[in-house]
Amino acid sequence: MIGRLKGRAGKIAYGAGNLGQALIYHMIGTFLIYFYIKEIRLDPALVGVGFSVAYGIWNSINDPIAGYISDRTRTRWGRRIPYVLFGTPLMVIFFTLIWLPPIRDIPLSSQRDIGLFLYFLVVVGVFELLYTFVTVCWNSLFPEMFQDLKERLEVSIYRQVAAMIGLIIGFVVAPQIIYHFTREFGTINGWALTGLVLGCIAGGSFALSLLGTREKKEFSMAGTLPIISAFKITLTNRSFITAAFCILMISWSWSLLAAISPFFVEYFLGGTIADITFISAPILLMAIVFYPFWRKIGIKYGTKKTLITSYTLETVFVLLFVLVADNVIEAAAVMIFYGITNSGVNLVREILIPDVIDEDEVKTGFRREGIYLGVTTFIDRFALGLTGISTVIIFSLSGFTPGSTPPSPTIILNMRVLTAALFTIALACFLIAMKFYPLSADKVDEVRGAVEKLHRERGIV
Repeated sequence: MIGRLKGRAGKIAYGAGNLGQALIYHMIGTFLIYFYIKEIRLDPALVGVGFSVAYGIWNSINDPIAGYISDRTRTRWGRRIPYVLFGTPLMVIFFTLIWLPPIRDIPLSSQRDIGLFLYFLVVVGVFELLYTFVTVCWNSLFPEMFQDLKERLEVSIYRQVAAMIGLIIGFVVAPQIIYHFTREFGTINGWALTGLVLGCIAGGSFALSLLGTREKKEFSMAGTLPIISAFKITLTNRSFITAAFCILMISWSWSLLAAISPFFVEYFLGGTIADITFISAPILLMAIVFYPFWRKIGIKYGTKKTLITSYTLETVFVLLFVLVADNVIEAAAVMIFYGITNSGVNLVREILIPDVIDEDEVKTGFRREGIYLGVTTFIDRFALGLTGISTVIIFSLSGFTPGSTPPSPTIILNMRVLTAALFTIALACFLIAMKFYPLSADKVDEVRGAVEKLHRERGIV
């Protein structure tokens, strides 16, 4: 059944895998710490240490390693497909085990349960390793299968729509499932069943993606660089370093917006936490509606110009949200335009690294999607660290004190200005990096011509 679907059906099937990637990412990010601290009552310090080890240290290590290993893999099915095919069921099992800790009753008799902490550390660590291999290999298939700009932008639309569906399931549907399952079957069984159901949905999306997946055996036969040379060339590639830095700045601004939104809605807009849904809805809707528009812009003007335009406009509307909006209605109106521009950023950002991979193939003679996407993910993780530093700056320098009376107009103004300054810094750093990013539209066309020539010489169709 692998690769059975061709044409547009195959592209849509492949893109469906992003549903599973987004769903699991948001479930872990939203509910993992909540489940072990609030429901299980494990010591928050132990949970924090476990999460930091699994998602801070371990995840940073295994992303580039998984990419390099997949680049070197040789099987009858290809380099990437075996990890998606065989890794997905194991990933679903360990995702379910995360929500099924080996305890009989809750809350715990002792919050410092070392046995449960070790279970948390091992299960989450194994799950994260499996998730890394599945997602790095699945993402690595994208630049290999689709090497024409029009195709990449088309498939990027399908990937982004699937991610939106995964996000909706994670943020909207999952809480309802948790609520009903825990009331019906108890806390532990309810969360475990939720993990099983959502894990199967995510796993099913990766299985569906294989229907539209194919690999070129010539790339597997060509081999790859030795490990030291592979990392040295990757980390000294100007195109890659500037592209990865731009991706990091975009991720930082997205993460910062998510982190400060609850505070802005409550203190600046006079709303409630529930109003976040009202403000966020236009972003999701406009993103889906305007994907075709940004695809046309990307084809006409190229990746670099389109990303500069869309991200600059996106930042302008973020600044309007931060500095100007005074109520929920005004904020929702601004988010309509933010969603339109965010659509372009989402769509085109995915094309940067595939362009870099094409250029690298011309230089080295190897297709090295795995290591490039693995190192990109490693660099992208620093966005969370930047967000943590940003919140310290905003709350400390503004004079905000949690739990006290509502902040004064002066404190609110300080928070607005500091937040706007950070978004402006992210944009400035992005534009500087883009200035040195060498793959303009003309250069990308030149690289694609060289890639096609190289493939013809090797008999690759």
